[in-house]
Amino acid sequence: MSHQRFAFLDLETTGVSAADDRITEIGVVLVDDGQITCEWSSLINPQCPIPPDIQALTGITQSMVAGAPSFEQVLPTLLAHLSDRILVAHNARFDYGFLKSACRRLGVRFTTDVLCTVRLSRRLFSQYNTHSLDALASRHKLGLDGRHRALGDARLIARFMQHLWQQHDPASLQQAIDHLLKSAAMPSQFDAASQATWAHLPESPGVYTFLGAGGQALYIGKSRNLRSRVRAHFHGDSRHANDARLAAETHALHIEPAAGEFSALLREIHAISRYVPLHNVALRKRSAVWFVRPVQPGRTPAFFALPSGCLGPGTPSPSASPAHGLGTEPLYGPFSSRASARNALAQAGRSHNLCDAALGLWRGGGPCFARQLRRCAGLCEQIEAPESHQARLLAALAPMRFPPWPFDGPVQRTEYDSDSGQTDRMIFDHWSEVIDGQHQAFDLHVFRLLHRHISRAPQQFELC
Repeated sequence: MSHQRFAFLDLETTGVSAADDRITEIGVVLVDDGQITCEWSSLINPQCPIPPDIQALTGITQSMVAGAPSFEQVLPTLLAHLSDRILVAHNARFDYGFLKSACRRLGVRFTTDVLCTVRLSRRLFSQYNTHSLDALASRHKLGLDGRHRALGDARLIARFMQHLWQQHDPASLQQAIDHLLKSAAMPSQFDAASQATWAHLPESPGVYTFLGAGGQALYIGKSRNLRSRVRAHFHGDSRHANDARLAAETHALHIEPAAGEFSALLREIHAISRYVPLHNVALRKRSAVWFVRPVQPGRTPAFFALPSGCLGPGTPSPSASPAHGLGTEPLYGPFSSRASARNALAQAGRSHNLCDAALGLWRGGGPCFARQLRRCAGLCEQIEAPESHQARLLAALAPMRFPPWPFDGPVQRTEYDSDSGQTDRMIFDHWSEVIDGQHQAFDLHVFRLLHRHISRAPQQFELC
């Protein structure tokens, strides 16, 4: 067997819900250098009834667990057995989920590398339709001693792994295991603080920053699972050239946990805007946000730029006044650049047979280019009335109209992470964030984040 240190784990429970059901038995088999070095098991008093069908399946009765220790009492021994090992379980999401939930209820955060033998069997034996423990035992002639008891099933999982190491090419099997584990090598140039951060990366949402030798931010990202996402950048088999370059350039790691994915997205926007990392482009703050503003019939629509740092359209502040150039006319956008605003206007013109000259897209004399292609109703040749063209222009731009704030006032969104106990409360008004009672400058990325989430689930935003 591999030189890695494994802990083969199986749990028996009162049901299938990690949130509502409880553990009744734990079985662990430790394997070092291919040899079983320890076996440990314990009944657990779930402190709740065991359903009759579960008693019939596992053979664990209410009387058997009545005098057993609680999960809290066995936790120190269990964690000592699992420390610095790869946890292996069959249908690992079930066992790992129950284990994490039981720890969480005691205020303990448990995180480790987990290998699922169901997924491993599917990867190695894709020709089979079923990969249950019973199927594996029959297929590989592993025996069924102690089936449906925690230690018996943990032993069966260990025998399955021993069988694989005996029957498969070690290199290809290790490659399959590494792929499922998403094995990653910590950059050797990490400082002590970053090494500690790496070792205790949480399986929760947040923002991560890779720093160069001089402290310059190289890359900032967000994830619903920091542990998985950060380590994914440093996989040995990564096919992304950017990841290989980051691995070579990164000297330090910083993480900022969040209570949920929305909070992580918002924090990512703020961090990229503030630190301008070298390898981020998409969320960098623009020098201005652009809008299209139609004027009176016969006049070319104007492009309006809101400089970075100004408050946005409709923001309840003196900055959002006609003196700032916003006026009272409807705006269409926002756009990240004048070019993208112009392209959107051109696309609307092509779709609705508008006049290129009236849109400011044709500088020559005579009929515009769209008219020459018979795609213009003839405003440039005085065939169509300006009022008619203006009405069609407004209809074409309607889908791009800057939306009104859909609430009667400021709203808040609250996210809670049960693993860490962290709560994030965010306040917004008129498409801008409100921090310490102050409306922040209009940010295109914050607007897009808000608009997307409000459109999908407005009930997640509550009036303050």
